[in-house]
Amino acid sequence: MKKLALLVITMMLVVSLAACGSKDKDTDTNTSGTNSKKLVVGVTSDWKTMDPGRAYEVFANFYFYQTYENLYMYEGSDLSNPKPRLAKEYKVDATGLVYTFTMDEGHKFSSGNPVTAMDVAFSFNRTMNLNDNAAALTKGIAKVESPDDKTVVVTLTEKDASFLTKITGNAFAVLDSKLVKEKGGTDAANASSADKASTFLNEQSAGSGPYVLKKWTKDTEMVLEKNPNYKEKDSVSIDQVIIKEISDPNVAAQMVGKSDIDIALNVGTNQVSTLKNNNKVKVESSPTATESFLLMNNSKDIGGPMSDPLVQQAVRYALDYNGYKKLAGDGALLPLSFVQKGMTGAKERPANYQNIDKAKELMKQAGYENGFTTDLIAAEFDSEGLSWTTIAEKAKEDLSKIGIKVEIKTGDIGKVIEDYRAGKTPFLVMHWSPDYFDLNNQLAFVPGENVGMRANWEASANPELVELSNKVKVELDTKKREELSGQMQDIMAEKSPYAFLVQHPKVYVINSELEGVAYNDLCKVQFKDIKFK
Repeated sequence: MKKLALLVITMMLVVSLAACGSKDKDTDTNTSGTNSKKLVVGVTSDWKTMDPGRAYEVFANFYFYQTYENLYMYEGSDLSNPKPRLAKEYKVDATGLVYTFTMDEGHKFSSGNPVTAMDVAFSFNRTMNLNDNAAALTKGIAKVESPDDKTVVVTLTEKDASFLTKITGNAFAVLDSKLVKEKGGTDAANASSADKASTFLNEQSAGSGPYVLKKWTKDTEMVLEKNPNYKEKDSVSIDQVIIKEISDPNVAAQMVGKSDIDIALNVGTNQVSTLKNNNKVKVESSPTATESFLLMNNSKDIGGPMSDPLVQQAVRYALDYNGYKKLAGDGALLPLSFVQKGMTGAKERPANYQNIDKAKELMKQAGYENGFTTDLIAAEFDSEGLSWTTIAEKAKEDLSKIGIKVEIKTGDIGKVIEDYRAGKTPFLVMHWSPDYFDLNNQLAFVPGENVGMRANWEASANPELVELSNKVKVELDTKKREELSGQMQDIMAEKSPYAFLVQHPKVYVINSELEGVAYNDLCKVQFKDIKFK
């Protein structure tokens, strides 16, 4: 009896261990084959819609890069050079306004319908005419035409040096126009009121990407499965991806450490320190384009002393930038001003920039030799694992050395963002993550532009910056663009209502059995490239 009991226990243990094996051995009845490979990913996303013509969230392209394709897309960790995908090439005419794309052959939607130039034109025009958040990236497009199945012609209203970069994002993801029309979609001028396809697109993808959407439960879970009609399906190793929403980074770290998930994208430096000796996982770091900065309101009625340009410059000289770099963790960078490393002509902040004596002299010139008291607003939020409150506490410490007494006021992120966008905040901690990865995106910080107006920084305050900005927008020569970028950064570092603190690294943890996990800030990771050893 004891031998029999021991045999039963041994068999149960073997079965149990087999069931807990690595995810590449898991069998799932929802995927093809009897030994399908499954990947489990932990995130804290901000998804609101799975409609590429409407999505505008930070995590939008994390989903759309798995399920849709664009004319041009990014590969791996490289965000400097878009690669052809649905298009095989493009030409620009002598005016710089007309882009002609020649379609690549052999691409099919998950429905089996072939991808044609007409689908591209439909998708571009639908995003434009939906006039939702994503339409912001289509401004400057005069018209989109498909003279035949293999040719797309896009005409711009003015030259745009960032156009090829813009079309890599979800606003330009190509939909199966036949299927979407059947589900109530339209690219007509009245699409904002007439299009009814979003409900369908939140439940089922309509793209030609490597995966298809099988289930999405907002704030809970998403399930993706391999697209049998994907052109390069034979190179895709993972059959099913389960994306779990895990709001607590400590829980995410525990789960990846125990192999309950294979990738944890929502951990910070505090969490990964507990995993560095765990041979089941690898802790990875990658640069991001997310910048934290202090905004000082240029309106005297709102900003008070913080509106004084001399005080703003004093603040910049008083800050301990290396201290913020240390807080942000390994891989953090110190850009000079509003252009992050990785973008055209980016400059680094000099190591000896902090100068307390010079900051005190500027405070004296401004008439605040004895200092003053000001509120500093910090939302209950974090940038890549670094709490905004922690940033505010560091700023409070730094500014106390030049007589500025900071009183930190915390608040809900929604309310803080609302007041920030309305230009109502005197002094606050904020971060910036680009909508698209080109210098033109950063021009929002110029006086008179989006972020500029959130600081009540009118265009008339610095006409030189406005003129340089207008040149950057249309300059197609890379070297000339780099020179313009450098000039703008030098000015912004000395004369602006911002203090740019740090460019954050991305820390994430992966199963040590994984290969091909490359991170970039636009789409995070691409599941089509990932394999189990």
